[in-house]
This record gives sequence, C-alpha cells and structure tokens, in this order.
Amino acid sequence: MVNFPHNHSVIDAHVHFSPDAAETVAEIMEMNHLESVVNLGMLEILGIPFHDGMRAFRDALGDRVVYFATPDFGATSPDLDAFAETLERKVEAGVGGLKIFKELGLRHRDADGNLIAVDDPRLDPLWAKAGELGVPVLIHTADPVAFFQPLDEHNERLEELREHPDWHFGGPEFPDHDTLLAQRNRVIERHPDTTFIGAHLGNYPENLAYVDACLERYPNFYVDTTARIGEIGRHPPEEVRAFFVKRQDRVLFGTDLILGWDYFVNQSREETETFKGFYDTHWRFFETDDRQIEHPFPIQGNWKVDAVGLPDEVLEKLYVRNAQRLIPGVC
Repeated sequence: MVNFPHNHSVIDAHVHFSPDAAETVAEIMEMNHLESVVNLGMLEILGIPFHDGMRAFRDALGDRVVYFATPDFGATSPDLDAFAETLERKVEAGVGGLKIFKELGLRHRDADGNLIAVDDPRLDPLWAKAGELGVPVLIHTADPVAFFQPLDEHNERLEELREHPDWHFGGPEFPDHDTLLAQRNRVIERHPDTTFIGAHLGNYPENLAYVDACLERYPNFYVDTTARIGEIGRHPPEEVRAFFVKRQDRVLFGTDLILGWDYFVNQSREETETFKGFYDTHWRFFETDDRQIEHPFPIQGNWKVDAVGLPDEVLEKLYVRNAQRLIPGVC
C-alpha cells in the first residue's frame, strides 16, 4: 500500500478490546496518531467484573480510553426494568455512554421468550436515563442490506456470510432491515433529549439519501463511519464528499478495531504493525482523492472504493471535535 503523510490527531470512537489487550491497544494508538479510543461493551460481553475491567483499562491507557457499558440482554430472564438503574451506577463509576448491539431487535428475548423489539416501551426508561445522565447511546440496529437478502449466488456478501452464517438474517424468524430501522427511529423520536449515535453510518450506508433524511429529521441523531468504508466508497466520490461536508457536525470517526474477542476478522491479527496498514487505509480514504483503492475490510466485498479527499476543517470535526462534543470524558 502507498503511504502518505497523515498529520491529524484522531479519536477512534468505536473499538472493542478486552482488558488483556489494553497494552497492545496502547501501542496501536501510538503508531496511528490516536489520541483516545471509545471501547464498547466488552466487559459485559466477556463477563469480566466491571470494576476490575475499568481498573485495567485505566492502568494501561489512563484517560485516553472511555468505556461504554451494554445492558445484560443475554440473561435467561433479562430484567428490563433494572437497566436504567444499572446504567446510572456505571456512569457514576466512570462510564461515558451506552452501547446497544445488533442483537436487540434480532435475537434478544424477554422472560416469556418474546423477541424484544428495538422500540419496546419497556426500554423507554433506559433511553430516558441516558438523556438525563448526559451520555450518548451508540446503537447498532440491523446490518448490511445483503445480510437480509436470500443466501444464494446473487448475494454480493455470500463469501462473508458463508464464513459467518450467524450474520444472515434472511429467514422468516427475523424482522427485515427497514422494519428494524423504523423501530430505531421511533426510539430516537420518542427521546429527543437523548443523543443517539447510529453505528455503521446508521446501518444504511448503501443509501446516503436515507441517512441524510434521518439526520435532517432527528437533531439528536448522529452516525459513525465504523466498518462501512466498503459501502460508503461505492457511491460517486463527489456525492460522498458533499454528504460529509453537509453533515460535518453529525459524523464521528470509528473503525471497529477488535482485540481480545473471538468475533471478527481483525481479531486474529497479532502483529501491531498490521494495524498500521488498517488505519492507513482509513486515512487514505478520507484524506486523498485516490481512485479504486482497497478498503479496510476485504471480507466485506472484494470491490474497490474511491477516496473522498475531505477538507481539513471537516476532517477535524470527523476525527476529533464531534466526539469531544458528544462523549463525556473524551480528551
């Protein structure tokens, strides 16, 4: 890959790493001009005691890491009524936000075995509590459109779905893509005093006009760029550039860097030098006008993308200022 000067400090507002990987993350941060990272939901996912995990993160990274907690939907009988109180305790202990994984709306079930919709009214106290506490909700709802389409030779993500069959939601037991986003949007509308960050460009990077319309309609809604350059970069670059310039106050930079969680492709990369190329690909996409370049997640489609060459003032907001404004504790 062709290297080029990258002189911007950056906050990666969407990463996942375990306490055991914190020292490695510190090395990756130094190598890639990362000022801070926002670590999402790993203690609860891995079943690590909260206070022990928070101490380990701080010991390795000090105030350069902010942690977002996730509710325990995976309990045999999840206590939806207790989620708001638990969030309050964790925010008092230093948590900077709430992370919601895609399983809400797709897999999580209540004590009676019923699928919990994203807009289930029993969760309203949780969303309201986040607003009351002044912490954002980073919410991953739905997934790429192809994940909801038939699993056949016409599915452009077939290779990826064969490797991760549990990512396919095309069966009748799952709500469809647009239904899930409609549920999420109703939550955003019902809670105007709560800040919501839609992971993965609001999980509709295939349709920039839709994302733009959501940002227009919901002033409390923001998006991040996490793991979707492969989709964003398929649009004409002038359209993508115009979107980022227009919505320069509403988009946060994120990568989906994952370490210490056996879940995704970059988990197996043991050499920190590998992540230099991973981040350089992001810088190249946002900072140059190069055409037909590799994107950071080749498993997400073997096509190439066009870089968008954003102005420095837009990059500053994307990389740093928007995260500082929205996320308590981010330096």
